[in-house]
Amino acid sequence: MSTASPAAQPPPAHHRRARWWYVGGAVVLLVAATAVVGGILEHRAWEEAVADYDAEVARVTDEAEGSRARAEGAYEKSLDALEDTLEDGRRTYADSEGQVADPAVREPLADALDHARQLRAADVVYPSATRVVEEVVRPNPFFPETLPEVRVDVVDGSNPAPAELDDAAAGVAEATVAVADAHRQWAFDELRSATTEGRDALADLRPQVGEGALERLGDAVTDAEEILDAGPEAVDPGAAVPLRDRVLGTTHSLWSARLARIHEERRAAARADGVDCRVARCVALTFDDGPVADTRRLLRILARKDAPATFFMVGDNAAERPEIVRAVADGGHLVANHSWSHPQLTSLDDAAVREQLRSTQDAIFEATGSTPFLLRPPYGDVDGRVRSLATRTGLDVVLWSLDTEDWRTRDAQETRRRVRAQVEAGSNILMHDIHPSTVDAVPEIVDDLREEGYVLVTADLLVSEADG
Repeated sequence: MSTASPAAQPPPAHHRRARWWYVGGAVVLLVAATAVVGGILEHRAWEEAVADYDAEVARVTDEAEGSRARAEGAYEKSLDALEDTLEDGRRTYADSEGQVADPAVREPLADALDHARQLRAADVVYPSATRVVEEVVRPNPFFPETLPEVRVDVVDGSNPAPAELDDAAAGVAEATVAVADAHRQWAFDELRSATTEGRDALADLRPQVGEGALERLGDAVTDAEEILDAGPEAVDPGAAVPLRDRVLGTTHSLWSARLARIHEERRAAARADGVDCRVARCVALTFDDGPVADTRRLLRILARKDAPATFFMVGDNAAERPEIVRAVADGGHLVANHSWSHPQLTSLDDAAVREQLRSTQDAIFEATGSTPFLLRPPYGDVDGRVRSLATRTGLDVVLWSLDTEDWRTRDAQETRRRVRAQVEAGSNILMHDIHPSTVDAVPEIVDDLREEGYVLVTADLLVSEADG
């Protein structure tokens, strides 16, 4: 007999209903849990949004509340810095007036100062901008909420801006440094040049006046050398310029006194020999631009006539013909300075003028053993600066009062005629020994003058109205 398993029987109906209740409850629970979690997350997101909103409102509000003060403070700070820089620039520009002349150095400072002044004088404006905090809406139908849009006016800097003032101050400062550096270099060069003059004066005057008379100049030169040893970058123009003036002023005073003494001694010696131009009708024959070969012929004529003369020599010619220079001095004539190469001295700077004069002094000293004390500037071209430089080189400036124009006419008889027509007591007669026609005219000129009762002397013995 076979047995078979009974077929599976479906669960009872009440069991099936219970199972669906379980599933439904689980779904409900899941949905509820999801809603709760979503609500929590949404709430947290909203709280974060509110916090961000509040923080942004607070930030914008704080920015607005202090913006004007901050803008004013930043502007005033930059303006104060600009004022300080302007003051330094103005002072540097004024102090260097007439001393720093290079436009490439000076003009940038002038332009920077003008620009800075314009910015300083401009009316300051504090522009504002509106800061917006956008509204925030809570997208929750159960708890709808909106945070409103917030608008706040914020002062947004100034016009002119502090950066513009800072840039202008930087421009003034940079240009000021350039002018100050150039001013220090100028002061250094000026002091160095004056110190060179002072040293030369000490060397030249020491044998003539003694050490005691030079003490003040020696002290000034020593002080100047200490400043110069520190270099241009350490020079204070405010100290260097007065010291320069002290050196130059002392040099000028010493040489002026010495030159006056030389004239006094030579005139006293002439009076001892019977020649007193205060009472005699003195005239001086003077010859410029030599020596040349024909100067020897002139010397022979003057020797035959026993006539003294003054020779204003060009240094280049003197260096080339020292034997003629010696012959002039040995003949009892006065040898004087007419520059080295016959330039217009007023067109040269101080250093070049000194070089023209000292080189000629040296050439004549090498030839004769004596240093000239008279200078006739080429073309009579002289001003106060050249006169002062000449004095500090040990030279008195002498021009002329009667121009024969022999250089133009090149005619012996015309040269003689001009002398006869224009001569008077005290005449300083200008001629040139480089022209043979002038040398040809000299014998008759000497005779004419003596026939008229004139006494021939060297140029230094002539008496001016100031001499009395």
